Amino acid sequence: MITFRRIAPALAGTLFVAAFVTGATGWVTSTAPLTDAGLLGLLTAVPLMYWVMITRSHEVTDEQIAQAEARGYVKAIDHVGRGIIDVPPTPSPGLCGHCGRGVSPADVISLDEHRRSAPYLTEENRAVP
Repeated sequence: MITFRRIAPALAGTLFVAAFVTGATGWVTSTAPLTDAGLLGLLTAVPLMYWVMITRSHEVTDEQIAQAEARGYVKAIDHVGRGIIDVPPTPSPGLCGHCGRGVSPADVISLDEHRRSAPYLTEENRAVP
């Protein structure tokens, strides 16, 4: 069974050309009904052509996916070979990543300092296990 998707490109192209020729003929011969019919045909064909182009762009075959995957793999190997992709260094505790000094960044709150200075965590208040 032939589906609409298979015949839509041919139908849209044929309708567009026929409507354009009809409208142009009506315009050249100053025949208003022919011009109107051509314009109506163009208004019908253009959305159909857009639909055909959009559905065609969304259909991807397995071969195209395999080609894109192979190209990505080759590009990744090339980047690794040139040293573009490096493993980022692990952050060292207590050092600011931006300035390199032993100062914590301004937006980081150390919870350890708050625990030590909390008045409710004295030796007298702690529960003995």
